Amino acid sequence: MFVQIKSFLQEHWKFCLSISLCITFFVIALLTYMRNSEKRLEQPKTIRYEDTTNSDKIAHTLHVDSGNAKEITREIQYIHDGKTSPDVTYYVTAPTIEKAAEQTANQIKTGDATLPSVAIEKTDRTVVTTDPKKQKVDVYKINLRKDHRIKAGILQADGKTYGGIGYQAGRWEGTVYTRDGRSIQAASVMYTVKQW
Repeated sequence: MFVQIKSFLQEHWKFCLSISLCITFFVIALLTYMRNSEKRLEQPKTIRYEDTTNSDKIAHTLHVDSGNAKEITREIQYIHDGKTSPDVTYYVTAPTIEKAAEQTANQIKTGDATLPSVAIEKTDRTVVTTDPKKQKVDVYKINLRKDHRIKAGILQADGKTYGGIGYQAGRWEGTVYTRDGRSIQAASVMYTVKQW
């Protein structure tokens, strides 16, 4: 079988090369698009104060799933209720709070060093909103819950080394181990009992 593949590649090397180049260019274009898309999502979004506790509007504006949107709005509601205090308070001068929010969003976008480091740190999403009653601008830095993980590692047991690959979804994790790369010699399933 290996000889047949080798002879096919020798006879049709130009075709194989062109297909390989097309696949390479496609992968590069896809990775570039994904990177630019993620950068666009990380840019600060200005949202009306009333909409910060509406999970449907948060999901649409921040491009997150409903589970993350509900968690975000719940945490923002804690802040609105005064149960959670801000990490940093600072003042800006602007003619209106809307202009202050716009100015703050632009400063975050450009990484302005005059802002506190907490405001310009890299996070998955950033929300800038105005509170007209208190005449202030709030900035929420959001790191999303990442429920799906692919893991790789090694296991040493009884003097033998096994390569392993695993998948985690939420609190469940499954891993398979192999020594020769052809068959599975061991497997495990784990559940995360407590997180902090």
